[in-house]
Amino acid sequence: MSERKVVKLGGSVWDTLHHDYFTEWKEWVEAGNELILLHGGGPRLSAYCESQQIKPVFQNGRRVTTEDVLTGATRVLAGEMQTEIVTALGRSDMNAVGLSGVDGRMLTGRQIKELGAVGEVETVDVSLIELLVQNHYVPVVTSILFGTNGALNCNGDDCAVAVACALKADHFEMITDVPGIRINGTVQQTLTVDAMQQAIESGAIYGGMIPKTEALRSALDGGVALAIIRDGNDPTATGTQLKEGHDERTTSHIWATSH
Repeated sequence: MSERKVVKLGGSVWDTLHHDYFTEWKEWVEAGNELILLHGGGPRLSAYCESQQIKPVFQNGRRVTTEDVLTGATRVLAGEMQTEIVTALGRSDMNAVGLSGVDGRMLTGRQIKELGAVGEVETVDVSLIELLVQNHYVPVVTSILFGTNGALNCNGDDCAVAVACALKADHFEMITDVPGIRINGTVQQTLTVDAMQQAIESGAIYGGMIPKTEALRSALDGGVALAIIRDGNDPTATGTQLKEGHDERTTSHIWATSH
């Protein structure tokens, strides 16, 4: 039976991504399975803003997406970076199609007005992605949302989780620039949700790893069977698989729709 895998490709790891991942993905697709990639691009966007002398704006400590930053996001994420990823997949004999949430109003968002053109995913229309994977294409999606008053920038991890849950994915993988979740200096091969929460509360999991682990938990809460974080520089490493440590699941607030 065909399996469905959603991969969140971190923007910080794309330039150093190990080529064996392309071999792995090709074998996955050739075995009759479905692959959907979502990508970030924070470092590239930051470099663009610096090159254009766009000064960062913050509201209560959170970055604001101004009109200039949104222009950069669409140029860099939905343009330059997405084209690179689609081209690389093509060179590995995979037919890929680049998309953003604006295409077919696939991802609609609610604007967080105090942060400018920033949005949270409200709905995911899976029909376009379903059409592509059924015809053996690999959708490559960037986190630009369709908003009532225009495009909205969205956190890449949140966007990937929303898509994975709406698609009822069998696998959700986050490929980053770290080997996995460390606790007391040791990378954990498996980690329960309860143990993860305890590690966050104790400070054993801290900083930028907190939103990553919480994204994995959200995927499990939304019905994804397997959630794992992997090292983009070493496809042979086991990474860290997050498992449920309790019997109850919360219901995802993301609703899948189709025409």
